[in-house]
Amino acid sequence: MLRFFARGQLDVAAWEACVAGAHNALPYGHAWYLDAICNVPGPGAPRWCWVGLVGLDETGAYRAVMPVPLRRRWGRWVVYQPLFCQFLAIFSARPQDPAPFIRAVFERYRHASVWHLHLPRPVGGLPSRIHQQIGYTHTLRLDTEPAYTPDRRRNLRLARQRVVETVDWHLTESTDFEPLIELFRENHAADIGVGGWAYALLRQVVMEAQQRGLVTLHYARAGGETVAGTLFLHQHGRLIYLFNAANAEGRRLNARTLILDEQIRANAAPATPLLLDFESPDKAGVVQFYESFGAVAEPYLRLNWSRPTWLDR
Repeated sequence: MLRFFARGQLDVAAWEACVAGAHNALPYGHAWYLDAICNVPGPGAPRWCWVGLVGLDETGAYRAVMPVPLRRRWGRWVVYQPLFCQFLAIFSARPQDPAPFIRAVFERYRHASVWHLHLPRPVGGLPSRIHQQIGYTHTLRLDTEPAYTPDRRRNLRLARQRVVETVDWHLTESTDFEPLIELFRENHAADIGVGGWAYALLRQVVMEAQQRGLVTLHYARAGGETVAGTLFLHQHGRLIYLFNAANAEGRRLNARTLILDEQIRANAAPATPLLLDFESPDKAGVVQFYESFGAVAEPYLRLNWSRPTWLDR
């Protein structure tokens, strides 16, 4: 039996146990993570919430859970993928037929602007109004020797030569997230267009993950200043490249390549089936950069639909 629960109605302990024990566990599915990304602070920030669609067994125990993120738009709740959450899933000990879950959400919510599920292919048997498209992240297994392309090996070699000649060059780990925010704000935000609320949202995610020991922050410093930074989220065998930034000097020194190479080698262990998830966007140059480390495409499903009422039309 499938049943929707508002956030306040959920048995959080049962939900967390279901996500943690799932064959497809992801950090994004935990209640604490969903709470962080759906609680947008600040004036003018969009309104978000999430509900849980739960598969109950005959005793009422949680056997499968699926988070449904919602954003308030046009005076109604619309299914909408939050920031800093690449995809969600139906979390369960064994794979579930996704069609009943997706149909239940479709029947309850008339609009889905964008919804990402960690499914490898389109789902059959769904209403024709549900548009399905495959997207890709890029992942790299860290239990084998990294298969860098010749171009990436050459860039690494040149970067190492360059930083040897750079005053006060070093890589460091930190717990202070603010330098990374400032690097991004000063060097990338204008090209993308980022609302101030997005920084507050990311701070919440980092704070919650730090309390659980699930993130690491790495910085490259040169000439007395921070020139690049990266944020990794690590849980359930997945090392997620969640956020990064670099200034002009960091790009000249290829600092993020050096940080990534250090993390790939530091986490390489045959006994640890760890997967580095680059969270790659649909930009050819970025995809090519991640593929140069040996990353391969991993599919996920993008969904959207609209069922307007006669009044909407």
